[in-house]
Amino acid sequence: MPKKKLIRQGEFPYHVTTRNNNKDWFSIPMHEVWDICKESLIYALEKEKVEINCFVLMSNHYHLLLTTPDENIDRFMMHFNWRISYLISKKTDRINHKFSNRYKWSIVANQSYLYNVYRYIYQNPIRAGISEACIDYPYTSLHFTSFEAQLFKYRPHINYTGAKQLIERKYDTDFDNCIRNSLKKSYFTPKHNISALYLKRLKGIKIGM
Repeated sequence: MPKKKLIRQGEFPYHVTTRNNNKDWFSIPMHEVWDICKESLIYALEKEKVEINCFVLMSNHYHLLLTTPDENIDRFMMHFNWRISYLISKKTDRINHKFSNRYKWSIVANQSYLYNVYRYIYQNPIRAGISEACIDYPYTSLHFTSFEAQLFKYRPHINYTGAKQLIERKYDTDFDNCIRNSLKKSYFTPKHNISALYLKRLKGIKIGM
């Protein structure tokens, strides 16, 4: 299947994922990879202006939600992934550490869908059996300090306090699969009426900043 043509736009956020070669785990401790990722964010943000909306680091990949007012996702991702690879290679004396392929992306143009993408990204550690709650997992933007939030241009559409019930509430496998499959497209558009399902299950949950 040919790679989809990159769409550069500055209005809606992108959900981006990048995975290690052969799905291998990072060859250094996670806390060191986390520090490298944060250092790489600073490096890339010095090169290109973007807004970081959500970030979760897993054992062999990461999920990033970001907005690109300057329509520069390709340039930002080039600097970000190159810096991560460079710093890991330097730390491990491993030549040419790199991610398995070009990053995958999807534009999230609907706010109702956007909230589900947040939940999907933050619940990665739960689905992997690493933690019982999103907030318990240390390698996410939920734990950015106020100083880091300013440094990383962290601009979430919702925050944990205002949307805890949404972020932590677990849904069934079919719901997660629908989210996962939809994110393979250029625009996040679920195959069936996920918005109705979303609204039904979200009844009584308040979302705020």
